[in-house]
Amino acid sequence: MSELQNPPHANRGVVMLKEEKENVENPLVSMVDYIRVTFKTHDVDHIIENILHLNKDFMTEKPNGFYGYVGTFELDFIKVFYSSPGDNRGILVELSGQGCRQFESFLDWRKKTWFDFFQDCIQNGGSFTRLDLAIDDKKTYFSIPELLKKAQKGECISRFRKSDYNGSFDLSDGQMGGTTIYFGSKKSEAYLCFYEKNHEQAEKYNIPLEDLGDWNRYEIRLKNERAQVAIKELIKRQDLTYIALQIINNYVKFVDPNERERRYWEASDFWQAFIGDVGKLQLYMKPQRDFYQKTRNWLKNSCSPTMKMVLEADQHLGRNDLSDMIMEAELSDKQEKMLDVFLAEVKDMVV
Repeated sequence: MSELQNPPHANRGVVMLKEEKENVENPLVSMVDYIRVTFKTHDVDHIIENILHLNKDFMTEKPNGFYGYVGTFELDFIKVFYSSPGDNRGILVELSGQGCRQFESFLDWRKKTWFDFFQDCIQNGGSFTRLDLAIDDKKTYFSIPELLKKAQKGECISRFRKSDYNGSFDLSDGQMGGTTIYFGSKKSEAYLCFYEKNHEQAEKYNIPLEDLGDWNRYEIRLKNERAQVAIKELIKRQDLTYIALQIINNYVKFVDPNERERRYWEASDFWQAFIGDVGKLQLYMKPQRDFYQKTRNWLKNSCSPTMKMVLEADQHLGRNDLSDMIMEAELSDKQEKMLDVFLAEVKDMVV
């Protein structure tokens, strides 16, 4: 088990940004990664202006929604779904992972934290139906593939009855891809997912794996009562001690076998070291002030080659077709709203 106890720590010469340097000093970084919170009200203006503290003028309204809601106000990945009058669904605020990063830019400007937001929600009758927390581990206390081997040998004591996993490899050279382990059922109120984030990012952005260094991601997904309890504990403790220890270590523990009964097997050294540091984690904010990246990425990947072709033809033929097309184009209401958001300062969008 040397792979588990002595993982490589080098970043292999990658030029380090400020954030990466901080991760070396604090190798475990935790963050809020997904939120759903419902309110038994139909006062959308109150939720947007007094809970999210956003200027509604910068949000786009859509006459449809998900989860049975009839309409949506959204600012990129920050979404507010509303129901029909008399529908007890009320209002749902949903922040995806990217939505959480974007919302942090507004919290940061207001000099507030997630704890303040949680408190605002609770005080206004909010009920959290989903809370995801993520822990990035660039020290890599353990190897995910080796962790899987331990679990398959029965060296994982867990309150969950089932686990699942997936992995991949390159058919051309047999090189192993990333490994993911799931603990529990996706339908349950508590669910854990451990995976090799460096492999996922390398494949997603076509980056050489060695440029990313070592990087594990541990995700905690809580629903309904578990999410609500976790939120209240976060407000009270203002750190991730409860979440990390009571959710991760309470549900999963990796052990080393001995002559005693399995339930008395002691936690492995690497697991004790990991849990010991998890208990010291504080909530981390990584504000993202860039909005509508998805649209710009679509433009870049889908339209740029065509625009370049027309531009080169213009240059060769001495014409201005591309610039004429751009100048004659009319923006939709949604695109006008997006432009307003692009040009606005964060302070302009906050109330």
